[in-house]
Amino acid sequence: MPKLATLLLGLPLLMTACAAPGGAGDAGAASPSAIPHGYIAGAQEQPEPQIGLLTVDQKSGTSHLLSLLTEATVDTGAFGRVDAVEQEGRYAFVTAEGLVHVLDTGAWTVDHGDHKHYYSAEPGSVGTISVPGAGAVAGDGMSVAVFSTSEGYASVYRHEDLDAGIVAEKARTTSTPHQGRVIPYGDHFIVSIAGQDGTAPMGIEVRDADNQVVLPQQSCPGLSAHTWTRVGVVLSCADGALLVRENDGAFAAEKIPYPAEAAGLPPVTKLEHRPGSNELAAPAGEKGIWHLNVSKKTWTLLATPVPVVAASAVGDGKRVLALGVDGSLMSVDPAKGTLSARAQLLEPLPPTRDTMPQIRIDSSRAYLSDPGRSRALEIDYKADLRVARTFDLPASDIMLEVGL
Repeated sequence: MPKLATLLLGLPLLMTACAAPGGAGDAGAASPSAIPHGYIAGAQEQPEPQIGLLTVDQKSGTSHLLSLLTEATVDTGAFGRVDAVEQEGRYAFVTAEGLVHVLDTGAWTVDHGDHKHYYSAEPGSVGTISVPGAGAVAGDGMSVAVFSTSEGYASVYRHEDLDAGIVAEKARTTSTPHQGRVIPYGDHFIVSIAGQDGTAPMGIEVRDADNQVVLPQQSCPGLSAHTWTRVGVVLSCADGALLVRENDGAFAAEKIPYPAEAAGLPPVTKLEHRPGSNELAAPAGEKGIWHLNVSKKTWTLLATPVPVVAASAVGDGKRVLALGVDGSLMSVDPAKGTLSARAQLLEPLPPTRDTMPQIRIDSSRAYLSDPGRSRALEIDYKADLRVARTFDLPASDIMLEVGL
Protein backbone atom coordinates (compact mmCIF):
# COMPACT_ATOMS: atom_id res chain seq x y z
CA MET A 1 0.00 0.00 0.00
CA PRO A 2 1.38 3.46 -0.83
CA LYS A 3 2.36 5.52 2.16
CA LEU A 4 -0.26 8.12 1.26
CA ALA A 5 -3.06 5.82 2.36
CA THR A 6 -1.50 5.61 5.79
CA LEU A 7 -1.13 9.37 5.99
CA LEU A 8 -4.71 9.98 5.05
CA LEU A 9 -6.37 7.32 7.10
CA GLY A 10 -4.84 7.65 10.50
CA LEU A 11 -3.33 9.91 13.06
CA PRO A 12 0.17 8.77 13.95
CA LEU A 13 -0.53 8.50 17.64
CA LEU A 14 -3.42 6.16 17.01
CA MET A 15 -1.50 4.17 14.45
CA THR A 16 1.23 3.38 16.94
CA ALA A 17 -1.39 2.48 19.51
CA CYS A 18 -2.88 -0.08 17.14
CA ALA A 19 0.49 -1.47 16.12
CA ALA A 20 2.24 -1.73 19.46
CA PRO A 21 2.33 -0.20 22.94
CA GLY A 22 4.88 2.33 24.05
CA GLY A 23 3.76 5.33 21.94
CA ALA A 24 2.73 8.78 23.04
CA GLY A 25 0.32 8.71 25.94
CA ASP A 26 1.72 5.36 27.15
CA ALA A 27 4.93 6.63 28.74
CA GLY A 28 6.24 3.06 28.70
CA ALA A 29 4.80 2.36 32.15
CA ALA A 30 2.07 -0.15 31.36
CA SER A 31 2.56 -3.67 30.09
CA PRO A 32 1.34 -4.58 26.56
CA SER A 33 -1.61 -6.54 27.96
CA ALA A 34 -2.73 -3.50 30.02
CA ILE A 35 -3.17 -1.20 26.98
CA PRO A 36 -6.45 -1.59 25.08
CA HIS A 37 -6.22 -1.87 21.32
CA GLY A 38 -6.58 1.62 19.82
CA TYR A 39 -5.95 3.44 23.08
CA ILE A 40 -5.27 7.17 23.09
CA ALA A 41 -4.85 9.22 26.23
CA GLY A 42 -7.70 11.56 27.06
CA ALA A 43 -10.13 10.08 24.53
CA GLN A 44 -12.91 7.54 24.63
CA GLU A 45 -13.39 4.91 21.95
CA GLN A 46 -16.94 4.81 20.64
CA PRO A 47 -18.96 2.14 18.79
CA GLU A 48 -19.90 4.49 15.92
CA PRO A 49 -18.61 7.68 14.25
CA GLN A 50 -19.14 10.76 16.39
CA ILE A 51 -20.09 12.97 13.47
CA GLY A 52 -21.16 16.56 13.90
CA LEU A 53 -21.29 19.96 12.26
CA LEU A 54 -18.93 22.73 13.31
CA THR A 55 -20.47 26.07 12.41
CA VAL A 56 -18.95 29.55 12.65
CA ASP A 57 -20.35 33.06 12.48
CA GLN A 58 -17.88 34.80 10.18
CA LYS A 59 -18.29 38.32 11.60
CA SER A 60 -18.18 37.56 15.32
CA GLY A 61 -16.20 34.32 15.16
CA THR A 62 -18.54 32.53 17.55
CA SER A 63 -18.51 28.79 16.91
CA HIS A 64 -20.74 25.88 17.85
CA LEU A 65 -20.63 22.13 17.48
CA LEU A 66 -23.82 20.24 16.64
CA SER A 67 -23.86 16.50 17.32
CA LEU A 68 -25.61 14.68 14.49
CA LEU A 69 -26.22 11.77 16.87
CA THR A 70 -27.91 13.63 19.73
CA GLU A 71 -28.74 16.94 18.00
CA ALA A 72 -27.27 18.78 20.99
CA THR A 73 -25.29 21.98 20.35
CA VAL A 74 -22.33 23.17 22.42
CA ASP A 75 -20.45 26.47 22.38
CA THR A 76 -16.85 26.02 21.19
CA GLY A 77 -15.60 29.58 21.59
CA ALA A 78 -15.32 32.91 19.80
CA PHE A 79 -12.37 34.17 17.76
CA GLY A 80 -13.26 37.55 16.29
CA ARG A 81 -13.83 38.15 12.58
CA VAL A 82 -12.84 34.99 10.73
CA ASP A 83 -10.79 34.94 7.53
CA ALA A 84 -10.65 31.17 7.00
CA VAL A 85 -11.30 27.82 8.67
CA GLU A 86 -9.44 24.67 7.69
CA GLN A 87 -10.18 21.18 8.95
CA GLU A 88 -7.37 18.72 9.53
CA GLY A 89 -8.59 15.47 11.03
CA ARG A 90 -9.46 16.02 14.70
CA TYR A 91 -8.67 19.73 14.55
CA ALA A 92 -10.08 22.88 13.02
CA PHE A 93 -7.75 25.82 12.42
CA VAL A 94 -9.54 29.16 12.60
CA THR A 95 -7.66 32.14 11.18
CA ALA A 96 -8.98 35.32 12.77
CA GLU A 97 -7.52 38.74 13.55
CA GLY A 98 -3.92 37.74 12.89
CA LEU A 99 -3.94 34.47 14.85
CA VAL A 100 -4.62 30.84 13.99
CA HIS A 101 -6.75 29.25 16.70
CA VAL A 102 -6.40 25.49 17.14
CA LEU A 103 -9.79 23.99 18.00
CA ASP A 104 -10.14 20.37 19.08
CA THR A 105 -13.48 19.26 17.65
CA GLY A 106 -13.53 16.29 20.01
CA ALA A 107 -14.54 13.78 17.33
CA TRP A 108 -12.53 11.78 14.81
CA THR A 109 -12.22 8.44 13.03
CA VAL A 110 -9.10 6.40 12.35
CA ASP A 111 -9.32 3.99 9.41
CA HIS A 112 -6.82 1.13 9.40
CA GLY A 113 -8.15 -0.52 6.25
CA ASP A 114 -9.58 -3.68 7.80
CA HIS A 115 -11.11 -1.87 10.77
CA LYS A 116 -11.87 1.59 12.11
CA HIS A 117 -11.68 3.31 15.47
CA TYR A 118 -14.11 6.04 16.49
CA TYR A 119 -13.10 8.52 19.18
CA SER A 120 -14.52 11.33 21.22
CA ALA A 121 -12.97 13.85 23.59
CA GLU A 122 -13.99 17.10 25.18
CA PRO A 123 -14.06 19.78 22.44
CA GLY A 124 -12.33 23.07 23.09
CA SER A 125 -9.38 25.33 22.41
CA VAL A 126 -5.88 23.84 22.29
CA GLY A 127 -4.17 27.21 21.87
CA THR A 128 -3.16 29.73 19.25
CA ILE A 129 -0.49 29.95 16.56
CA SER A 130 1.09 33.33 15.90
CA VAL A 131 2.65 33.56 12.43
CA PRO A 132 3.19 36.91 10.65
CA GLY A 133 0.76 37.25 7.77
CA ALA A 134 -0.81 33.85 8.52
CA GLY A 135 -2.11 32.39 5.27
CA ALA A 136 -2.76 28.86 4.06
CA VAL A 137 -3.03 26.03 6.60
CA ALA A 138 -2.30 22.51 5.37
CA GLY A 139 -1.74 19.10 6.93
CA ASP A 140 -1.47 15.39 6.26
CA GLY A 141 -2.77 13.83 9.48
CA MET A 142 0.68 13.85 11.04
CA SER A 143 1.73 17.49 10.84
CA VAL A 144 0.19 20.83 9.99
CA ALA A 145 1.92 23.84 8.43
CA VAL A 146 0.88 27.49 8.65
CA PHE A 147 2.37 29.64 5.89
CA SER A 148 3.56 33.19 6.52
CA THR A 149 2.75 35.22 3.40
CA SER A 150 4.83 38.18 4.59
CA GLU A 151 7.92 36.26 5.72
CA GLY A 152 7.84 33.35 3.27
CA TYR A 153 8.16 30.40 5.60
CA ALA A 154 5.88 27.72 7.03
CA SER A 155 5.72 26.98 10.73
CA VAL A 156 5.15 23.25 11.31
CA TYR A 157 3.31 21.63 14.23
CA ARG A 158 2.96 17.93 15.06
CA HIS A 159 -0.32 16.18 15.74
CA GLU A 160 1.21 14.25 18.62
CA ASP A 161 1.86 17.56 20.39
CA LEU A 162 -1.63 18.87 19.69
CA ASP A 163 -3.08 15.61 21.00
CA ALA A 164 -1.24 16.33 24.25
CA GLY A 165 -2.54 19.90 24.35
CA ILE A 166 0.77 21.45 23.27
CA VAL A 167 1.07 24.09 20.54
CA ALA A 168 4.79 24.36 19.76
CA GLU A 169 6.64 24.86 16.47
CA LYS A 170 8.68 21.75 15.67
CA ALA A 171 10.04 22.63 12.24
CA ARG A 172 10.24 25.48 9.72
CA THR A 173 10.30 25.26 5.94
CA THR A 174 11.42 28.33 4.02
CA SER A 175 10.26 29.77 0.72
CA THR A 176 9.82 33.45 -0.24
CA PRO A 177 7.04 35.90 0.66
CA HIS A 178 3.99 35.27 -1.55
CA GLN A 179 0.45 33.92 -1.40
CA GLY A 180 1.78 30.41 -1.06
CA ARG A 181 1.45 27.25 0.95
CA VAL A 182 3.47 24.37 2.36
CA ILE A 183 1.83 20.95 2.55
CA PRO A 184 3.33 18.33 4.89
CA TYR A 185 3.65 14.92 3.24
CA GLY A 186 5.02 12.46 5.80
CA ASP A 187 8.57 13.59 6.48
CA HIS A 188 8.57 15.74 3.33
CA PHE A 189 6.96 19.01 2.26
CA ILE A 190 5.29 20.26 -0.92
CA VAL A 191 6.46 23.88 -1.13
CA SER A 192 4.97 26.53 -3.41
CA ILE A 193 7.38 28.66 -5.47
CA ALA A 194 6.61 32.31 -6.22
CA GLY A 195 6.40 33.62 -9.78
CA GLN A 196 8.20 36.65 -11.15
CA ASP A 197 5.63 39.03 -9.69
CA GLY A 198 6.51 37.74 -6.23
CA THR A 199 2.85 37.35 -5.31
CA ALA A 200 1.20 34.35 -6.95
CA PRO A 201 2.73 30.86 -6.99
CA MET A 202 4.08 29.54 -10.29
CA GLY A 203 4.85 26.01 -9.20
CA ILE A 204 5.86 23.64 -6.43
CA GLU A 205 8.78 21.51 -5.40
CA VAL A 206 9.11 18.71 -2.84
CA ARG A 207 11.69 18.96 -0.08
CA ASP A 208 12.82 16.66 2.69
CA ALA A 209 13.07 17.46 6.39
CA ASP A 210 16.51 19.04 5.80
CA ASN A 211 15.01 21.44 3.25
CA GLN A 212 16.75 19.61 0.39
CA VAL A 213 14.88 19.36 -2.92
CA VAL A 214 13.88 15.81 -3.81
CA LEU A 215 11.48 16.73 -6.64
CA PRO A 216 12.48 19.81 -8.69
CA GLN A 217 10.08 22.58 -9.56
CA GLN A 218 6.84 21.50 -11.24
CA SER A 219 4.69 24.03 -13.07
CA CYS A 220 1.46 25.08 -11.34
CA PRO A 221 0.69 28.71 -12.25
CA GLY A 222 -1.85 30.39 -10.02
CA LEU A 223 -1.88 27.63 -7.40
CA SER A 224 -5.01 28.37 -5.38
CA ALA A 225 -6.02 25.25 -3.45
CA HIS A 226 -5.18 21.65 -2.69
CA THR A 227 -6.91 18.54 -1.42
CA TRP A 228 -5.98 14.99 -0.45
CA THR A 229 -7.20 11.87 -2.23
CA ARG A 230 -6.18 8.23 -1.96
CA VAL A 231 -4.17 8.67 -5.15
CA GLY A 232 -2.18 11.69 -4.01
CA VAL A 233 -2.35 15.42 -3.36
CA VAL A 234 -4.25 17.38 -6.00
CA LEU A 235 -3.36 21.04 -6.56
CA SER A 236 -5.57 23.42 -8.53
CA CYS A 237 -3.60 25.43 -11.10
CA ALA A 238 -4.62 27.96 -13.74
CA ASP A 239 -3.99 25.36 -16.46
CA GLY A 240 -5.51 22.32 -14.76
CA ALA A 241 -4.65 20.12 -11.80
CA LEU A 242 -1.29 18.88 -10.60
CA LEU A 243 -1.21 15.46 -8.96
CA VAL A 244 1.68 14.88 -6.55
CA ARG A 245 2.23 11.38 -5.25
CA GLU A 246 4.81 9.31 -3.42
CA ASN A 247 5.66 5.64 -3.71
CA ASP A 248 8.41 3.95 -1.71
CA GLY A 249 10.08 7.27 -0.99
CA ALA A 250 10.08 8.54 -4.57
CA PHE A 251 7.99 11.59 -5.48
CA ALA A 252 6.44 12.32 -8.86
CA ALA A 253 4.09 14.95 -10.25
CA GLU A 254 1.72 14.80 -13.21
CA LYS A 255 -0.32 17.60 -14.75
CA ILE A 256 -3.97 16.91 -15.57
CA PRO A 257 -4.69 19.71 -18.07
CA TYR A 258 -8.12 21.18 -18.65
CA PRO A 259 -9.85 19.87 -21.79
CA ALA A 260 -10.59 22.09 -24.78
CA GLU A 261 -14.05 23.06 -23.51
CA ALA A 262 -12.42 24.93 -20.63
CA ALA A 263 -11.54 27.80 -22.97
CA GLY A 264 -13.07 31.00 -21.62
CA LEU A 265 -13.99 29.52 -18.26
CA PRO A 266 -12.38 30.68 -15.01
CA PRO A 267 -9.94 28.20 -13.45
CA VAL A 268 -11.02 26.08 -10.52
CA THR A 269 -10.09 27.62 -7.19
CA LYS A 270 -11.45 24.93 -4.87
CA LEU A 271 -12.04 21.20 -5.27
CA GLU A 272 -14.56 19.48 -2.98
CA HIS A 273 -15.32 15.82 -2.35
CA ARG A 274 -16.36 13.20 0.15
CA PRO A 275 -13.32 12.51 2.34
CA GLY A 276 -11.45 9.45 1.13
CA SER A 277 -12.78 9.49 -2.44
CA ASN A 278 -10.92 10.11 -5.70
CA GLU A 279 -13.59 12.21 -7.41
CA LEU A 280 -13.56 16.00 -7.09
CA ALA A 281 -15.96 18.73 -8.17
CA ALA A 282 -16.08 22.49 -8.53
CA PRO A 283 -18.24 25.21 -10.13
CA ALA A 284 -17.41 25.85 -13.79
CA GLY A 285 -18.32 29.48 -14.29
CA GLU A 286 -21.61 29.91 -16.10
CA LYS A 287 -21.45 26.47 -17.69
CA GLY A 288 -22.06 24.06 -14.81
CA ILE A 289 -19.72 21.77 -12.88
CA TRP A 290 -16.21 20.44 -13.31
CA HIS A 291 -15.79 16.79 -12.35
CA LEU A 292 -12.25 15.49 -11.89
CA ASN A 293 -11.70 11.75 -11.70
CA VAL A 294 -8.25 11.61 -10.14
CA SER A 295 -7.83 7.86 -10.68
CA LYS A 296 -8.50 8.20 -14.41
CA LYS A 297 -6.88 11.66 -14.59
CA THR A 298 -9.81 13.11 -16.54
CA TRP A 299 -11.83 16.32 -16.34
CA THR A 300 -15.49 16.34 -17.39
CA LEU A 301 -17.59 19.46 -17.85
CA LEU A 302 -21.13 18.74 -16.63
CA ALA A 303 -23.80 21.14 -17.87
CA THR A 304 -26.41 22.40 -15.40
CA PRO A 305 -29.68 24.32 -16.00
CA VAL A 306 -28.33 27.29 -13.99
CA PRO A 307 -24.85 28.40 -12.86
CA VAL A 308 -23.73 26.86 -9.58
CA VAL A 309 -22.16 28.43 -6.48
CA ALA A 310 -21.06 25.22 -4.73
CA ALA A 311 -20.31 21.66 -5.83
CA SER A 312 -18.94 18.48 -4.32
CA ALA A 313 -18.50 14.89 -5.51
CA VAL A 314 -20.02 11.93 -3.69
CA GLY A 315 -17.30 9.70 -5.12
CA ASP A 316 -19.52 6.76 -6.09
CA GLY A 317 -19.25 7.38 -9.84
CA LYS A 318 -22.95 8.30 -9.90
CA ARG A 319 -23.43 11.64 -8.18
CA VAL A 320 -22.06 15.15 -8.10
CA LEU A 321 -24.05 17.56 -5.94
CA ALA A 322 -24.30 21.22 -6.88
CA LEU A 323 -26.21 24.23 -5.62
CA GLY A 324 -27.57 26.56 -8.27
CA VAL A 325 -27.82 30.34 -8.07
CA ASP A 326 -31.59 29.85 -7.92
CA GLY A 327 -31.26 27.94 -4.64
CA SER A 328 -31.91 24.51 -6.15
CA LEU A 329 -29.79 21.51 -5.19
CA MET A 330 -28.93 19.27 -8.13
CA SER A 331 -27.57 15.74 -8.44
CA VAL A 332 -25.70 15.13 -11.71
CA ASP A 333 -24.50 11.78 -13.02
CA PRO A 334 -20.84 12.33 -14.01
CA ALA A 335 -20.77 9.27 -16.28
CA LYS A 336 -23.87 10.20 -18.27
CA GLY A 337 -23.77 13.97 -17.84
CA THR A 338 -27.46 13.97 -16.98
CA LEU A 339 -29.44 15.61 -14.19
CA SER A 340 -30.64 12.85 -11.85
CA ALA A 341 -32.55 14.94 -9.31
CA ARG A 342 -33.31 18.56 -8.46
CA ALA A 343 -34.87 20.08 -5.36
CA GLN A 344 -35.67 23.72 -4.59
CA LEU A 345 -34.23 24.08 -1.08
CA LEU A 346 -32.94 27.65 -0.63
CA GLU A 347 -33.84 31.16 -1.68
CA PRO A 348 -32.10 32.54 -4.80
CA LEU A 349 -28.51 33.55 -4.13
CA PRO A 350 -27.43 37.04 -5.25
CA PRO A 351 -23.80 37.25 -6.42
CA THR A 352 -23.10 40.07 -3.93
CA ARG A 353 -23.88 37.89 -0.93
CA ASP A 354 -21.13 37.87 1.72
CA THR A 355 -21.42 34.20 2.66
CA MET A 356 -22.37 31.40 0.29
CA PRO A 357 -23.82 28.00 1.24
CA GLN A 358 -21.48 25.02 1.52
CA ILE A 359 -21.96 21.32 0.78
CA ARG A 360 -20.43 18.62 2.98
CA ILE A 361 -20.73 14.93 2.08
CA ASP A 362 -20.23 11.66 3.95
CA SER A 363 -20.98 8.05 3.02
CA SER A 364 -24.75 8.33 3.50
CA ARG A 365 -25.77 11.98 3.80
CA ALA A 366 -24.94 15.45 2.55
CA TYR A 367 -25.22 18.66 4.57
CA LEU A 368 -26.16 21.95 2.97
CA SER A 369 -25.62 25.15 4.93
CA ASP A 370 -28.12 28.00 4.65
CA PRO A 371 -26.34 31.08 6.07
CA GLY A 372 -29.27 33.37 5.28
CA ARG A 373 -31.52 31.46 7.67
CA SER A 374 -28.84 30.19 10.10
CA ARG A 375 -29.62 26.55 9.47
CA ALA A 376 -28.34 23.37 7.87
CA LEU A 377 -30.21 20.77 5.86
CA GLU A 378 -29.42 17.06 6.03
CA ILE A 379 -29.89 15.53 2.57
CA ASP A 380 -30.43 11.89 1.66
CA TYR A 381 -28.69 12.09 -1.71
CA LYS A 382 -29.63 8.50 -2.59
CA ALA A 383 -33.35 9.29 -2.30
CA ASP A 384 -33.86 12.10 -4.81
CA LEU A 385 -32.32 14.73 -2.51
CA ARG A 386 -34.88 14.22 0.24
CA VAL A 387 -34.45 16.55 3.23
CA ALA A 388 -34.05 14.16 6.17
CA ARG A 389 -33.58 16.76 8.93
CA THR A 390 -33.36 20.52 9.32
CA PHE A 391 -31.16 22.03 12.02
CA ASP A 392 -31.66 25.56 13.30
CA LEU A 393 -28.24 26.94 14.31
CA PRO A 394 -26.80 30.07 15.95
CA ALA A 395 -25.08 30.74 12.60
CA SER A 396 -23.95 28.77 9.56
CA ASP A 397 -21.69 31.16 7.64
CA ILE A 398 -18.97 28.50 7.69
CA MET A 399 -19.77 24.80 8.13
CA LEU A 400 -17.54 21.75 8.48
CA GLU A 401 -18.47 18.13 9.08
CA VAL A 402 -16.34 16.60 11.83
CA GLY A 403 -15.80 13.09 13.16
CA LEU A 404 -15.20 11.43 9.77
